[in-house]
Amino acid sequence: MPYRIAKITVIAANLAMAGAVHAQEAASVAQAKPVADFYRDNTIFMVIGSASGGGFDYYARTIAKYMTSHMPGKPSVVPQNLPGSGGIAAGSRVAVTAPQDGTYIGAIHPTTIVDPVLGDPSKGTKPLSFSYLGSASVNVEACFMRADAAAKTFEDLFQNEVVFGAATHSSSSREYAALLQNVLGMKVRLVSGYKGSNEIMLALERGEVKATCGAGYLNVLASYPKWFEDDLIRMVSYQGEKTLTGGKELRFAKPTMAYAKTEEQRQILALYDLQEEFGRPYVTGPGVPSDRVAALRKAFLDTLNDKDFRHEIESRGLDIAPLSGEDLQQIVNKIYNAPPDLLRKTRKALGYE
Repeated sequence: MPYRIAKITVIAANLAMAGAVHAQEAASVAQAKPVADFYRDNTIFMVIGSASGGGFDYYARTIAKYMTSHMPGKPSVVPQNLPGSGGIAAGSRVAVTAPQDGTYIGAIHPTTIVDPVLGDPSKGTKPLSFSYLGSASVNVEACFMRADAAAKTFEDLFQNEVVFGAATHSSSSREYAALLQNVLGMKVRLVSGYKGSNEIMLALERGEVKATCGAGYLNVLASYPKWFEDDLIRMVSYQGEKTLTGGKELRFAKPTMAYAKTEEQRQILALYDLQEEFGRPYVTGPGVPSDRVAALRKAFLDTLNDKDFRHEIESRGLDIAPLSGEDLQQIVNKIYNAPPDLLRKTRKALGYE
């Protein structure tokens, strides 16, 4: 009897080993497939780090719609919304739990990438490894202020206090208001806790708050054109150092950087503003074979340059500014490799240390 049990055990072990070897061989064959053969009749899942509806979701779904025709093998690209933890849930899905075979890509937020070094250390957010496909646009965020606020210009905030509306503690609306207060020394009184940008804009329109920051200026311009036509609410500053060109909505606005008085102030603002250069990052997993990453990167950029895609996006008042995966990686490296003291000072200015 013991001999029989031992024999059965050996047979079972041999079968298990054979199964493992077969699975490994099958995986190796799949990895070795030419890119077009792998993706033919396959599905790519685009994990979107926001709830359905809104500009972020619309942008990602439109990319998914057009990207199919630019991929070798013409796989289906199926959007899946996975909001949560400020976009980190979607990033974790692509980087950690999804198959590392190029069938999952993520439309994530810049904060998902930079939160481990610029966010609240008490959250213990760990860096996620990605293969970067690129970014679809810059994200020029701006500050908006009612014309009847106590400060008539952005510079007046050095003398006159204004109530700013903001969302959660980790939102850009709260963070950028904190930079104005803690870096530039402007008189900002913060009212936070709004559920999102729509609620903040409604409060601004009603006069419950007199200003807000951290909103994409093109989205605000497209959604509330009457504000600027009637001079009810003014765009008073924007992130970055580039000079924007456009209509009368820009007549009161200068880069926030223009108000920095010291080199340290400029360095903190410049480090935080690097995020705007990749306003809509798209990623895949760190273990995806290099030939599939290359194919995804090319298809992503080809999609952004597709004339029908561009027409559909631009007709919604959204912008397109393609950034390659390689260039996105370099910007991310620049943030992570910033001097530790500068990272610490930036977190402190944001209210995290």
